[in-house]
This record gives sequence, C-alpha cells and structure tokens, in this order.
Amino acid sequence: MKDLSQINEHKYIYLESISEPEDNSLRLILTEATSDGPEQDIEIGEVVLSGSRAIETVSGCAIYEVLFENYICYNVANESYAQDAGQDKYTGKLARVYENSAYLDYIGESTFATADYPGPFFHYGFCCLNHCIDVVSVTEPKVNRSVVA
Repeated sequence: MKDLSQINEHKYIYLESISEPEDNSLRLILTEATSDGPEQDIEIGEVVLSGSRAIETVSGCAIYEVLFENYICYNVANESYAQDAGQDKYTGKLARVYENSAYLDYIGESTFATADYPGPFFHYGFCCLNHCIDVVSVTEPKVNRSVVA
C-alpha cells in the first residue's frame, strides 16, 4: 500500500495519540523520530554510556494521521513485550500488512467475523517506539501526511 510505504521509509516512529473520533473508527497519530542530535554521555548507576543520542521528533519530521473508518478489533501492546509469532507473514517494516498472523487467528477464534460477514478483512500493524498497534479492518486506512513545524 503506497500510503503506508511512506511510513516505512523512516527509521523510527512514535505513537503520539490514539482515539476513536466516532464509534468504531480509529485514529492514530504517528510521528517520525530521528537520532540526529548531539551525542551525550548517559550515566546509569556507575556505568557511563558514551556517544548516546536521543531519539526524538523535531522540526521537519513527518506526522501521519492514519484513519480506519471502521475496525473489527485493535490492540495496543507495550513494545517491550511484543514479538513476532512463528506464523506471522507480512510486508513492511514499521507499517505492516499481514498475510497471516497469530492476531488474525485470534480474531477467527474470538469473534464471529468472517470473510462473508463483514467481508474480507486485513491485519495492519504499526511498530512504534514504546508501542505496537494491531488493527483488523475490512477497509484500508486513510493516511494523511504533514510535517512538524
């Protein structure tokens, strides 16, 4: 998907916000992040880590509004606990479209959603710093891009 491929051009993204602007619609605000700032020394206990750089959103970084007009299910996980399952097959890096996944298996077992009703559905994943978001929807998301001033 062309709109999601723009997100995959970045090294890092943050989840800025997640909301439901209307019942059963989902809006994600994702911001590009960069580690281009000055190097710093970070002290943790008695250990000094030299040459560290903050990963942050700065002027000129991209902002993406990703809107699902409806969804079957979504999940937000702490990035520290997220992992790919053995059956996961997807395209994309930060913004993924899954051909097969444990999450799709979960949807099949825990809901009555099928290819007949509400229709063929897809699993989208967003791998952000600190959060991993999974969305199952019958519609592709609308993606709008802007830039941090």
